[in-house]
Amino acid sequence: MDCNPEQIFAYLDTIYSAPNNQLRVEAYERIEAFLQQLQSVQQLASVLSACQSDVQRNFGLHCLQCFLRNIWNRTTLEDKHQFKTMVFSLVANPDWTKHESLCKVIVELVKREWPQHWPAFVPEMQELSKQNVALVLSVFLRLSEDVFEFQNVPQQRRKDIMAGLNENVDAIFGIVYNCLVTNVQTYVVMAGQGCADPAVAGATLRLCKLALATLTAFMEWVKTDYLMQEDALLIRMLVQLLPLPHVCYDSSEAVLLFFEQKVKTLESNTYVELVTNTNILQAVAGCLAQLQKQDTVSNFEDNFSQRLCQIVCCIGQHLISKLITNSNIVPAIFDPIMELLVYLINYPSKPIVFNALKLLLSVAKNEHVLSLVEPSLPALLDGCRLAQLRNGLPSETGHACSGYSQVQFDSDDDYALFFATLRSEACLALQAITQAWPVAVATHLLETLSKDTAALSNQDPAAPLAARSPIVVHWDGLANHCEAVLARLPTCLDSGGVDPASSDRVRDGAKAATDALLNAAPVCQPQLRTCLLTALTAFLPFLASDRGLTLRAVQCVFNTLRDTPGSRNRAQREMRKHAVVCLLRLCKTWPDGVLPLLNEYCTEVTQLCQLDQLSVFESASLIESVVLLSNHLPELSSRRATIEGIMLTTMEQWLAPDLTGALSDPARFLRAIGLDRPTVDSVANFQAGRIQLHQCLMTIYNAVRSCSAPTDGHASPVAELAGRAWPNLLRFAHCLHCLHTPAMRALFHPDYSRVFDLDNCQKCQIMGIPYSRKRAEDGEAESAGKTPIQKMHTFLTEAHSTVLRAIAHTYKSVPDIVDDWQLAEHLASESDLPHLPDLLLTDVIRSLSSVAVRDRPAVTGELAGHFCRRLLDHTLARLNERWTAFAANSNDNDNICGDADGEGDGDGDADLSDEVISEQCLRRLSRAFLDLLHCLLLCGRTGGGGLNQGTAASAMDSSSTLPVPLVEREPQLAAGVLTCLYEAIAWPDGPASQRAAVWAGPVTRQLAGQLAADSGAPRRLLMQVLRALHQHGASGEAAVACLVQLFLCLYDCFHRADAFRTGLAEWTRQPAAKLEELDSRLGLRPGSRPVAEKTKRDVARRFLESVIGKPLSEQFKLAQNYKNLPPLFKAAWRRKRTEDANGRENLDGIVSLFASVENAAS
Repeated sequence: MDCNPEQIFAYLDTIYSAPNNQLRVEAYERIEAFLQQLQSVQQLASVLSACQSDVQRNFGLHCLQCFLRNIWNRTTLEDKHQFKTMVFSLVANPDWTKHESLCKVIVELVKREWPQHWPAFVPEMQELSKQNVALVLSVFLRLSEDVFEFQNVPQQRRKDIMAGLNENVDAIFGIVYNCLVTNVQTYVVMAGQGCADPAVAGATLRLCKLALATLTAFMEWVKTDYLMQEDALLIRMLVQLLPLPHVCYDSSEAVLLFFEQKVKTLESNTYVELVTNTNILQAVAGCLAQLQKQDTVSNFEDNFSQRLCQIVCCIGQHLISKLITNSNIVPAIFDPIMELLVYLINYPSKPIVFNALKLLLSVAKNEHVLSLVEPSLPALLDGCRLAQLRNGLPSETGHACSGYSQVQFDSDDDYALFFATLRSEACLALQAITQAWPVAVATHLLETLSKDTAALSNQDPAAPLAARSPIVVHWDGLANHCEAVLARLPTCLDSGGVDPASSDRVRDGAKAATDALLNAAPVCQPQLRTCLLTALTAFLPFLASDRGLTLRAVQCVFNTLRDTPGSRNRAQREMRKHAVVCLLRLCKTWPDGVLPLLNEYCTEVTQLCQLDQLSVFESASLIESVVLLSNHLPELSSRRATIEGIMLTTMEQWLAPDLTGALSDPARFLRAIGLDRPTVDSVANFQAGRIQLHQCLMTIYNAVRSCSAPTDGHASPVAELAGRAWPNLLRFAHCLHCLHTPAMRALFHPDYSRVFDLDNCQKCQIMGIPYSRKRAEDGEAESAGKTPIQKMHTFLTEAHSTVLRAIAHTYKSVPDIVDDWQLAEHLASESDLPHLPDLLLTDVIRSLSSVAVRDRPAVTGELAGHFCRRLLDHTLARLNERWTAFAANSNDNDNICGDADGEGDGDGDADLSDEVISEQCLRRLSRAFLDLLHCLLLCGRTGGGGLNQGTAASAMDSSSTLPVPLVEREPQLAAGVLTCLYEAIAWPDGPASQRAAVWAGPVTRQLAGQLAADSGAPRRLLMQVLRALHQHGASGEAAVACLVQLFLCLYDCFHRADAFRTGLAEWTRQPAAKLEELDSRLGLRPGSRPVAEKTKRDVARRFLESVIGKPLSEQFKLAQNYKNLPPLFKAAWRRKRTEDANGRENLDGIVSLFASVENAAS
């Protein structure tokens, strides 16, 4: 084509000014063709000499870059020299140096020539810096970024350039240093006096920013000695720039990198002198104070303040580490650091507070620093308490923290998630401080609590309080503060490190604070009383020796439950929940004050349970508190009598003939709960019955779960009660399962046709993302929130979950009453299981496997009978069917599904469509199924070892020789589990396949003799492994590593079996000699030397790679289809299907083995 520069520039003008897109496309193609035909330096020279405008010059520099990328390696030495000369002739022209592309050209030239073929590069840059230091700084900045940060240079060239930089560090750093010294001092004077010429000030500012960016890039590789020369003049200049608005952020970044990376090797004295002489702490404090005075908060100010906080924390962390190595030094800078720490903990920005709390935790955990903390202890404790106040939400206005929150968080929900982490960090810091200074911390807490409790007397009980009222926010933080401090305080007082007199004073003060809380609670409104009850719960350890206060605390809880009206708002519900939690904790851990009056306590509980205003949770929890108290009775007969007495009414209702009859017939149960009636009639006539049924179920579950088993081998006190409740538990679970069958669904009233649809809360739980329910206002009644359908949906969901847990805990506590046939008929009925949704089937598997199988391995053989086999068979068939349909759907939609881990990423805007939820439920069911297999395999193992510890490959190695208890006890069941595992490795779910492959290896080795008796079994297992590699070979490295290891395990066990070798040779198209060579390299031939496990894995992997033609772990791009890739490892959803003359799929190679189950079986 025509290479005339004028014609090329005309094409450039066409791109910018053409009237239609067609002309632009043609001009662009002409220019691209011209760039491809650039072959000589003379052509470049003709283009550069003809450039007149900035657009043309920019294009000329682009031509230089293209020449470097495409032609440079084929260019002669003479042309390379001419190219360099031409480039540096442009440097002297101001029209060219203003273009950033000139810097890119020089850097690309350096990356190809220096230092071997361009030894004079650094001297030339030194000479050039006298004329155009900005260009030189830009060159070194981009070069340093490419080599150290982006690493977009070939490895060998990267090493060469790094060596050249280190050899010439004096000259290179001298250019940056001189520029900084000259321009920083000039700019500081200009900023202080005000410069009359904006152009001069702007040019100096640009040089300062460029020099700072270059210095920041140099922090990665420049030695500390260069930064510390002339008494750390460079660092002192950087500190001087912190208050200046235009360069503060750039200088703070350089300072932070310096203290993060360059001070670790400094001696303690040198480090202290550096911090003192640079006045870095004073400069940071001044900048933070200035930022806090701003009326509004911008992103820049927020980022700058966080950067300053990071500098302080970094300085403090290094100081602590140096004090550990030299504890005799008490530096003068420690006090300013503690003052800054106190200031940062009280700063309006919550992320800054979070970083400050991390530093405080490091201080508190260091015994060499603890003696220096005591003067600042009250201020630090106040700061920690204020840090736990839930204030400054993004939706609020007028608060000091709100401006920062509006910049840092997108919504109140995001703020809440972060604030939970912040409170956790504050609690850790407070607990560490309490362990070091128990008396001082307790005294400060009791003084603060005394003042705040006395101030409650000034509150008007009739005045309305909102959830965000300042006093409510204050007491919410104070209650959390009490929990954090008092969690460790009793242990610290009893450890012996505190003198008895001080310990007694603290205990007396705690009792006085409890007395004040009990006096203030009855007259407070629900929002405040909730906080007081939380604080009261934290003080319970100090009431164990005071029966009077204990009884008053119990009475306070009873009054809270009794005095609240039946129609309750959210604040009242929260208050009652905290009251119940307080009572449960008291009865479980500190029951000494209540046990002598157990009969009176039971009478009070019985009377409270008769009140209509108690919820299901409250009534069941009150009875649970009696069961918890009974655990502390010495005599088994007394425990049994107490439980039977408090459960009398519940058992009468649970065993009533009407209820038993309804639970015996699913159709009658459906009518009893109102599913066949309109929603209006259902709410009016059946809601009370559903509540009573759920209350009985919850009470039985709590009693069975909370009753502790005797240590002398006697039967559990709850055994007789559980035995009577057991039949109806099974019937109830069976009825709930039957409701999903078509026969029962046909009896539903049309109003309830969608009662089993998942609500948004359940969908978010399935996806693992937070759900933000619009909560009712403080004055809104509880009943105003849910529709009749939502109430029925809640009842069915909670009842199913509770009855499964009740059955599992009953089996755990009283295994003698479990009958395998009963479990199989009620929980795994062949008529019910096919209609049970994946989500509910997952609950069935997890509830029973996590409690029954794992916690009672000695009797797992009983559970692993008809019930477990039926559950395994059905779940495996369902998963195979679901995953087959899922893979087919993915093939049609051209979507890749590989190693999705099944967990949400926390994004509130996640897709909650039915397809996504269905896929997630399928993955959850797969994991639950594997959990059940895992529990079955390990039942009876002692020592707590597991097959899924560590990484996948190492777990396979460590577990391959461990005995699997199930194989020794029940080999037939183990063989069935092994079949399930080999089915699971081929599912298109990476984590599930990985886990199944890890566990299949040890079982295969132990069952090798049994499998070898069936000549076709090893062949079928090998085919499953190849099928799994076909599924995962192009998607996941972890799964492939486990599958390769499993292949090695199979080959090690069955390499001499004729059917196995024939199948392997046929499917991989390898001659017998190749397999003999593989035997030799794996050390499997007679007389061969032992081979290390890692070597075996490498050999097996290379063998599979050689027969396949592509590495197993290669990550294939979605938009690319490798035509030369054999079909085994071509992703199944990318494979094009063809049909033969009879309309059947025509599949070649190993893929044909997996076209259908029939082919696989043959």
